[in-house]
Amino acid sequence: MKKFLLLVAMATMSFGAANAQTPVKYHGEVDLGYSIGVGTFATGRVNLHTIQGIQVGKYFSTGIGLGLDYYHEGPELMIPIYLNLKGYLPVTEKISPYFSLDVGAGIGATTGMSGLSGATYTPAVGVKIDRFKVQIGYNAQCLSESGVSVTMGAIQIKAGVTF
Repeated sequence: MKKFLLLVAMATMSFGAANAQTPVKYHGEVDLGYSIGVGTFATGRVNLHTIQGIQVGKYFSTGIGLGLDYYHEGPELMIPIYLNLKGYLPVTEKISPYFSLDVGAGIGATTGMSGLSGATYTPAVGVKIDRFKVQIGYNAQCLSESGVSVTMGAIQIKAGVTF
């Protein structure tokens, strides 16, 4: 029993030491982009998003995103709130390609979309060069009301800064 407790204690301490070596720091982003509507319910929209979270080492970041999506038709405004996950593959000290995934919900903010909400997700690829970044992905905004569900898809292109 003593050997087992000693083994558990050593494993716990080594895990803590490994985590202490991985730097965790604040990570923020602001992006401006445009989503080109595709599919049956194709609707173009302008995007202004921010992500606030943490960078874990040089290979991973995560945070909470909040945005404004301005739909041309209507015009209407949607507020997406989502969890962002990014995996980086650093090529040099300043250049890092990445894969990003946003998963959350969009909430209608104008009269035409009042009461509407639904899931939103955006898988994307991009590259971060020093503090600037560009990405391209596919955004899907699902909306439902009274049992009727609609998914508005779009190819999303964004540029932004990290801090």
